Amino acid sequence: MEEFFVSYAVICDDDEIEREARDLVLEQTVEVPESLITDPDIRERVVGRVDAIAPAGDRRWQVRAAYRTALACGQIPQLLNLLYGNISIKKHIRLESVDWPASLLDRFPGPNWGVDGLRRRLGVYDRPLLATAIKPRGASNQQFAAIAGAFALAGGDLIKDDHNLADCDLEAFRARVGLCQEAVDRANARTGRATIYAPNLSVPIEQLERRLDVLVRLGVGGVMIAPYILGLDALRGIAARYPFVLIAHPTFSGAYYRGAEHGIAPELAIGDLMRICGADISIFPHHGGRFALTPDECRGIGAALRRPLGRMRPAFPAPAGGMKLDRVASMAETYGLDTVFLVGGALLSHDGGVAAGATAFLDAIRAHFGERLETPQTDLPGACDLDGEPTRADAAEHLPFDPTAHAWAARPAVAYKASAELPFQGVARHELIGMHGEKTDFHLRYFEVAPGGFTSLERHHHTHTVIAVRGRGLLIQGDERRPLAPLDIAYIPPMAVHQLRNETDEPFGFFCIVDARRDRPIAP
Repeated sequence: MEEFFVSYAVICDDDEIEREARDLVLEQTVEVPESLITDPDIRERVVGRVDAIAPAGDRRWQVRAAYRTALACGQIPQLLNLLYGNISIKKHIRLESVDWPASLLDRFPGPNWGVDGLRRRLGVYDRPLLATAIKPRGASNQQFAAIAGAFALAGGDLIKDDHNLADCDLEAFRARVGLCQEAVDRANARTGRATIYAPNLSVPIEQLERRLDVLVRLGVGGVMIAPYILGLDALRGIAARYPFVLIAHPTFSGAYYRGAEHGIAPELAIGDLMRICGADISIFPHHGGRFALTPDECRGIGAALRRPLGRMRPAFPAPAGGMKLDRVASMAETYGLDTVFLVGGALLSHDGGVAAGATAFLDAIRAHFGERLETPQTDLPGACDLDGEPTRADAAEHLPFDPTAHAWAARPAVAYKASAELPFQGVARHELIGMHGEKTDFHLRYFEVAPGGFTSLERHHHTHTVIAVRGRGLLIQGDERRPLAPLDIAYIPPMAVHQLRNETDEPFGFFCIVDARRDRPIAP
């Protein structure tokens, strides 16, 4: 049975360390005295093992524990419980590091975008990215939007809400985020760049899905959450189901890693765990600012986010907290190229305003690194954007149907997909309503699948309504194969893996209704 190894710092007297180490692994796996483990199968499959004990100074010890990988169940909640569950309640035990097994890492895809994917979306290379925060709470929505627009116009890369910028109801959230995203969209249209806005989403769990839906509909490209408030598994769940660039904020996390004798090492709490749960960017307090992480701890967090970790993409470290213009040189040396420099108050208080402040910071960054700009790749799979051609101005109030061609003369067939990255065969697509200037919140399309053909196997956040109108087909959803005959209707919920197939000798045609603003298909 596969094991993996976890290291703890333990403080106790010399004559107690062996008992303390043994109690530690028992507490984390069976939570009963060893004398009660009489079943050899439980002892073999479940009970943790003390692999090594090494002195680390006066009354200080390094304990290396071995746990069966299967005990984590491939789940973040149980993994956290196994690593530092009940023993987190004890004194003088600190979780230091984990030797992650490949079989466990494979259960967690990690960042959807990571360093390379985010650079391609932004089209920015050869320098750190520049980010800012919208604040302070209490300003008007128009003031927030002005900050976002000015920063984007100046060439800034990422804009996030401040971590305490909260909206008490859904409509207030929609109004504020909508204004900020519109400002960023206008700026991007002028500059040709692709600045990403990430609203704060640390909200009650019953509000989470509705707010995520608002963000998809508004075309927002990023989300910021505080995983130590909302939950690490909430971060993982959002990464698994939505195509946003995810920014993890460290608020409340200091309770876990600020103690030298207790808690979790920062490079694990803010590095490995954030990355495993899907953060593309992890914010942490830069040493020398108004928070007190050491230089070594900061470098450790950066290394954890970018080092090889199974098949996971590297993530961006984002040092923040009191960053000023005269510190760019030292931060450049400390963190290197693949870093997000997060500037808040120093940029907002710049004498020339937000745009001038952003320009000053970008100039300082370019002076150390240079810069290479390419066309942003906003059509990458999973990008939260319109799935289709740009809207045209040839709206029609009446589309006569030609039964001999089984088509609409004003709406000829177009390519089913722009690329074959997600395989398909024998599919024609007709954009009927929504892509031609009609003022609708939905798009109506007609698809026809040739005999033996199939649509791509995919998933996305937006829903589908499928209405079969010609021939017979199959809707594949997970393990289900649902036959569709003319006038059968099917609903495909968000993030359901699905495919439509034609296994007959006749064409299979269906109408498909989707949101006008929707995310691009994602591989299963």
